[in-house]
Amino acid sequence: MDENVTFRIETGAARALADWKAFFAEKVALEARGLARCSTPPGLITLAHYRQAAVLAAQALAIEVQRTESSDDRRKAA
Repeated sequence: MDENVTFRIETGAARALADWKAFFAEKVALEARGLARCSTPPGLITLAHYRQAAVLAAQALAIEVQRTESSDDRRKAA
């Protein structure tokens, strides 16, 4: 395998990756805030909250990726 291969990324693929990264980051922040609201003391976001939020966000991201894949397939068929 050639280590010096140059890779190019399709515009749509780069856009989807950027969207997924933003989705994940927003979901982690939202979930962590929700977890912190219900903890003691309320309002303090901890690393444990971020870890738990990241797991939840990863699950939501998997669903989002599948959802966007389905809508892409429908657009190609039209």
